[in-house]
Amino acid sequence: LKLQFLYLIGCWQLCARDTHHRIMSARLAMLALCAGAACADDGRLAPVVIPARPSPYFSWERLPMAFHGANQTGEYSAEAVALMAKYQMVTIEKWYTACAAMRPDRSQGGPACAVEAKVEKVLGEVGALNPNTTRVLYLNSLFNFAFYELNGRMLEAEAAGKESFLRDRHGEVVYLCNDGNGYCNITTFDWTKPHVRDLWMEAVSNATATGNVEGIFADHSAQEQYNIGTPTQGQTPLEMCNGRGALKKCYEFTADFKESFNSWHTWSTNKSQDVLAKTTGGPVICGSYAMWNVRCDFDAIREAQKTHNVVEVKDGCAPSPKCLAAYLTAAEEGTYLSCFMDAPQHFPEMDYTLGAPDGPAEERAAGVYRRRFASGTVAWWDNNKKTGNVTWGGRA
Repeated sequence: LKLQFLYLIGCWQLCARDTHHRIMSARLAMLALCAGAACADDGRLAPVVIPARPSPYFSWERLPMAFHGANQTGEYSAEAVALMAKYQMVTIEKWYTACAAMRPDRSQGGPACAVEAKVEKVLGEVGALNPNTTRVLYLNSLFNFAFYELNGRMLEAEAAGKESFLRDRHGEVVYLCNDGNGYCNITTFDWTKPHVRDLWMEAVSNATATGNVEGIFADHSAQEQYNIGTPTQGQTPLEMCNGRGALKKCYEFTADFKESFNSWHTWSTNKSQDVLAKTTGGPVICGSYAMWNVRCDFDAIREAQKTHNVVEVKDGCAPSPKCLAAYLTAAEEGTYLSCFMDAPQHFPEMDYTLGAPDGPAEERAAGVYRRRFASGTVAWWDNNKKTGNVTWGGRA
């Protein structure tokens, strides 16, 4: 017990390097203090997992770009795949191909769609053209979308008498619409069930075993505050809600179940990230270390980088000169300018030679920053006026 206590305190000191790790290490310290019979782990609460950090491909050779999207009408064309191969990271969204697409009646295709296999196929095609591209599968950590093969496994477990879908305090299965009411009657993973956790980790393992997937996009994660009782979606302390307007629904849970579910939901993304970091190096986007949808703004980018070593900055499909200036002056290694659209996009600056920066942006005057790159490209950002410009030194 003494050795365990000293080990955990040692981890605490090593991890207390930034705010994010201090939060996790505080939980470790509590575990150390509770390491007696009175605090014995009965499986109700998840063990704390401090995941290894991801190391997706990143290069300053050209503008570091990421793509996130999916074609809802069919498979991507060879031309679209070739364009995706220009990006350093590619995430294929859940609604890839017609069987997984959003429908006017908000219904979902069934598990025969097996959208994972379709995503793995196109990501393999991207990898064949550019093996460096980090390829990411969308796998929602809360919603069990019906058109995934994983849902088929969940249905099999339910049919065998093993409750797998989340149920409220009255035993009613939770059925929700997603954020924009694009899909409805979506079931939710019951993270308190060991066999559900096994199915999830098996899905992650199967995807990466193909060699075509290196990371997952774990939307609605605990790290994004999608838990029972968090303020997201206007929930009360014991509720889970989702959907908009007349389609919004809420379900209530006991305080004990809430604590258990939320702890295991957190475990799911942290455990997945630890496994991926130690195998493919890929990220769990929306997890502990990888963040998406960050505003293309100098301060917003720098703030995100304080706690995440993988950051996706939005507005990268056709970025304005102002966005390019903000990105180039603020971005650190692991921060990508990202395009969120059904089809990959191209703009001239994607083909320009950039080269590594000389270092962080220099503050030449109060709130005015300059950064130079190996190609001779120079980016300026005036944080007082919230504007900037880029003089490109390397052209295609």
